[in-house]
Amino acid sequence: MRENFHAMLILVAILFFGAAEFCFGRNTSFSCIEGEREALLKFKLCFNDLSDMLSSWKGYDCCEWRGVGCDKNSRHVVSLQLRGSVFDQPQLYLIDDVEEVVSSLLKLRYLAHLDLSGNNVNSSLVPPSFGLMKQLRYLNLSSVNFKGRIPGELGNLTRLRVLDLSDKYFEQLEVDDDIQWISRLPSLQQLDMSGVNLSRTSSNLFQVLGMLPSLSWLSLPSCSLNNSHLLSHSPPFNFTFLGNIKYLDLSQNSFQGPIPLFLQNMTSLKFLDLSNSHLSGNIFDSIGQLSKLKSLDFSDNQLSGSIPDSIGQLYKLKTLYLFGNQLSGSIPDSIGQLSKLETLSLSTNQLSGGIPNSIGQLSKLKSIELSNNQLNGMIPDSIGKLSNLEILYVQYNSLGGVISEAHFANLSKLIQLDIGLNNLSCEMKSDWRPPFNLSYISMYSCKLGTRFPEWLQFQKTTTMVDLSFTDISGPLPENIGHMMSELQELYLANNLLNGSIPKSLCNSKSLQILDLSNNMLSGNIPKSLCNSKALAVLDLSSNMLSGSIPNCWRNDQAFYFMDLSSNNLSGLFPSTIRQLSFLRALQLSNNSLHGELHVAVRNFTSLTVLDLGENKFSGNLTWIGVCEIDHHSLKVLRLRKNLFSGYIPLELCSLSQLQILDLADNNLTGKILPCFGKFPTMVNATHLNPDNDDDYYLFWTQLMQVVKGRNLEYWKKPLGLQISIDLSGNNLVGSIPEELVLLKGLHNLNLSWNHLLGEIPKNIGQMENLESLDLSQNELSGMIPNSMSSLTKLSHLNLSYNYLSGPIPTSTQLQTLEDPTIYAGNPQLCGAQLPKKCSNDSLPPKTPNSKDSNKDAFEKMWFYIFLMSGFATGFWGGVL
Repeated sequence: MRENFHAMLILVAILFFGAAEFCFGRNTSFSCIEGEREALLKFKLCFNDLSDMLSSWKGYDCCEWRGVGCDKNSRHVVSLQLRGSVFDQPQLYLIDDVEEVVSSLLKLRYLAHLDLSGNNVNSSLVPPSFGLMKQLRYLNLSSVNFKGRIPGELGNLTRLRVLDLSDKYFEQLEVDDDIQWISRLPSLQQLDMSGVNLSRTSSNLFQVLGMLPSLSWLSLPSCSLNNSHLLSHSPPFNFTFLGNIKYLDLSQNSFQGPIPLFLQNMTSLKFLDLSNSHLSGNIFDSIGQLSKLKSLDFSDNQLSGSIPDSIGQLYKLKTLYLFGNQLSGSIPDSIGQLSKLETLSLSTNQLSGGIPNSIGQLSKLKSIELSNNQLNGMIPDSIGKLSNLEILYVQYNSLGGVISEAHFANLSKLIQLDIGLNNLSCEMKSDWRPPFNLSYISMYSCKLGTRFPEWLQFQKTTTMVDLSFTDISGPLPENIGHMMSELQELYLANNLLNGSIPKSLCNSKSLQILDLSNNMLSGNIPKSLCNSKALAVLDLSSNMLSGSIPNCWRNDQAFYFMDLSSNNLSGLFPSTIRQLSFLRALQLSNNSLHGELHVAVRNFTSLTVLDLGENKFSGNLTWIGVCEIDHHSLKVLRLRKNLFSGYIPLELCSLSQLQILDLADNNLTGKILPCFGKFPTMVNATHLNPDNDDDYYLFWTQLMQVVKGRNLEYWKKPLGLQISIDLSGNNLVGSIPEELVLLKGLHNLNLSWNHLLGEIPKNIGQMENLESLDLSQNELSGMIPNSMSSLTKLSHLNLSYNYLSGPIPTSTQLQTLEDPTIYAGNPQLCGAQLPKKCSNDSLPPKTPNSKDSNKDAFEKMWFYIFLMSGFATGFWGGVL
């Protein structure tokens, strides 16, 4: 009995260890298939694994590798999910032939799900061999940097349910006229070809798509589609299957016409995006038929007319984007029926009337964007009921009335508020404690009363506050920097603030933009500003600040814009400002600063605007030559009304990007440099782009320029397009260089109040963009050039008090300048505009053209030949 028992134990042990070897050994059926493991390793060798996405691809069981999915029973690889992130890691970068990649994938005969999106195949062509992977049900090759034609062999993937070939980042893929291969994908449910060039597919595109009975998701944004793709030829357009589509994105194409009417029959739609597609005309009245819509986006088109009342029938709608059109009329009251609406964006249209009171019924609303319209009336109190509201934008309208606590009663989730540029008055009680904690506050031009709003002290997470033009007065709270410790941007311009600048504000570690311009602030500029490492924009202009500019700036500070102009500042130019290596614009004009600038302005390697006008700076301008200003960055040099003397330095001509040069009202001597005619930007200004991000300084810079005889303030875009030279009010001598006529982009030229001699350049008419020309109070002589008649944009001219003579040229443009004082002090001038009329003797002699001159010379030559031959014949005849 005992022997049988031992025998049984031995048998059990043998069976156990045998099973263990079978289950856990190297050839176990629970590991992945060896041939598929080898195929995956060959696939791995084709790529440079930039972020170790495939670092787990080692060992025998490939089913445990990252991104690899196996069937639980057969252990065949059925899924590869290797999604990258396009430009950021992790991603795979192809270092082999893409055909080798597909070759290794073809050995995974049971692979049904393949996702290689967001990796980089290095601009390879799409291999037709992808069409051999007939078992695929999901194929995602989006944004992998393929280029060229999408092969028709993909039509062999008849089991495919999801096909994503979108190319949103690289946009190098295209489909030729043969797009019939798509119709061979009867199981296809989702098709995304975003960014693929479909312009060559002609008008049969949607007919082909209409053959896909299972298609429910269609995404074709940025595909170069136009009207021809929406028009049907023979046979008629088949909408039968398109009516099953739930998701349709045709945005960023060029349809250039009305909203396609076939959309009103697509009653299964839940998502519709036709934004930025050059659509025009009205929104069709039957829009309410699309009752299943959850998201509707017609933004950034040229749609006109009113918003149809039937839009209130879209009861399931969550997001409505109609911004950036030309819609007019009022916001329909039916908008209040959209009980599920979360986002309402109607900004940048021509909507008028009031904000409907029914908007307060939209209890799920998170965002209201109605800015930049023509809305009027009062903001309804019902907005205060929207307890889920996070964003309220109604700026740039004509809304009026009073804003009170009732408008914010239940807005506990409000994060961003912009009610600026309206006609609103804000009346909050001094002890009001708001229910919200805002990150963004703009009440620009709202009338807030007298004192700085006390309720702001409760806004602990606010990063941006704009209370410009709000009539607040009195001093700023001394602890404002502690009240709003997260503050990054503070705009309090054009108010009645007085007192000193709080030190707590200057010590803020987060503040990046501080604009206190156009107030009545007094006292010194706090030295604590020198400790701010985050501050990039400082505008203290047009106040009553006094004392000297702090001289404690450091090279680790982030300043790129500093405007201290129009104060009562005195003393020397602070030499440490040159250490602000990121500084793009420096404006110190209209103060009482003095001294020479030899060393103080060195190291300004990134400077774009330098405005030191209306001070008492002295010495010569040789510092421009030794200054380390990047000659390819400086665009505005304004030194007017100082005490500078000496010659204009030749180094000035190396400022290749110069747009505004203002050296007026100094004591400069010598001649105007001929090389002034070579400033590239002034020679050709057609390339100027005031919206260029590199010129962001223009958003801040404001300059006073004497143009057309008046002080004009330029800022933002107008400044970015202003091209001007002003050398007036100096002691310059010599003639006006002929080279100046090459400045075809110049708008303003002022050389008045100097001692210039000689004639006005004869080809001055080449300066085709000249709008203002002032040559008065000089010693110019000769006649006014006839070419001046070509200055068709000239609206201001002053040639008075010179020694000019002869007739004023006749031209349509010059005749519009009827003010006779522009020619005063030139007694030898005559013309219809002057008391002295021109006689025939004073008219300029006719200048023969070259052809007439040649003809006259030719005729005279033959006349003298005949004359001499006759004389010779007579002479010899008499002799004989």
